[in-house]
Amino acid sequence: MASRSTPTSAAAMSPAMQGDQLFAGCRYQERAGAPHKTALAYASLQVQGARLIESPFFPHGWALDVRQKTRAFFFEKHGPGAGVFDLEQQRFVQTIAPFEQRQFYGHGVLADDGGLLLSTESDAQGRGFIGMRDASTLRYLGDFPSFGARPHDCHLVEGGRVLAVTNGGGAAGEDPAPCVSYIDVKTRRLLDRHEMSGSAFNTGHMAPVSDNTAVIASAPRLGLGVDHAGSVSWCQRSETTLRGLPSVQDLAPRLLGEALSIAVLPREGLAVVTHPTPGLLTFWRLDDQSLSLVTPVDNVRGAALAGDGRSLWLSHGAQGSLSLLRMDGREPTLQPVLRQALMAGSHLLNYPVALAAALVARDEGLSKTLQ
Repeated sequence: MASRSTPTSAAAMSPAMQGDQLFAGCRYQERAGAPHKTALAYASLQVQGARLIESPFFPHGWALDVRQKTRAFFFEKHGPGAGVFDLEQQRFVQTIAPFEQRQFYGHGVLADDGGLLLSTESDAQGRGFIGMRDASTLRYLGDFPSFGARPHDCHLVEGGRVLAVTNGGGAAGEDPAPCVSYIDVKTRRLLDRHEMSGSAFNTGHMAPVSDNTAVIASAPRLGLGVDHAGSVSWCQRSETTLRGLPSVQDLAPRLLGEALSIAVLPREGLAVVTHPTPGLLTFWRLDDQSLSLVTPVDNVRGAALAGDGRSLWLSHGAQGSLSLLRMDGREPTLQPVLRQALMAGSHLLNYPVALAAALVARDEGLSKTLQ
């Protein structure tokens, strides 16, 4: 079902969305033919156009500091770059050095009531590690295994006691298999591990919807290009393998390339996944994991819950445009907000909404953030 595109303005937004602040990784040129630079792009309804926060690396995923609430840690995907940003002052603060010959793999979280920074990392052979740093001083404290290869996304569940990690695995046809591992943060012990069935997909990004279940977005396996399909799966901790969601097989020819970002809409009972290569959004029901809707959005990449709790901010198009996907009718309504926002990174951060969810998760657990 196609979405509708209509113009919008700040005045047309609900009061709950007036305070939304959007951040995403950015690559840009100051002039044609000039070298590309990297930055963190920022936009809000109170700002005319996007602002760029210069960065020495291309920001991918983040961890929000629940103690110093304007502070955020961003990570490069598959590279040595990581650093601290002040989101209120909109400035880059300092770099975080990788450990020895390791590289960051894109994501991190704050554990131990916000005092411990955990990040997904790998060595040159792809072996997976979770790096540990003091969140205040950034002092490196050691690591523990990710229990897989090329770990990428990570989230805390069970009130912060358990770390869920997606491990992308080896190249197509090679071990180890892509998997999701659940690890006890205190003891660093593997609690359970769930492999991807078949050899066509990795395990990329995840969105926990409870302590025991998560939606998984997959790109084609390492070594396979965008002419191969991505996938959406369901991780159930009572099952040993990931389960492909119903009807995704029918969509496979259209879901070429990676399934990228996931946004959960608790009030709608939906998980929304972006598919940049075919330019599609897929909507999945949380109750029975069935496919609810497919709608086109050109080169859609990032997705973030808006302040009203019902709409989604989307980054899409060649210039990283910013639009609002409203869910208050029989079909989604796409409303352009800012063209050429340069928000071309893989993810979109709505800072106030994400920080509020992180604080609730710290204090009350994951289930409260999804109500």
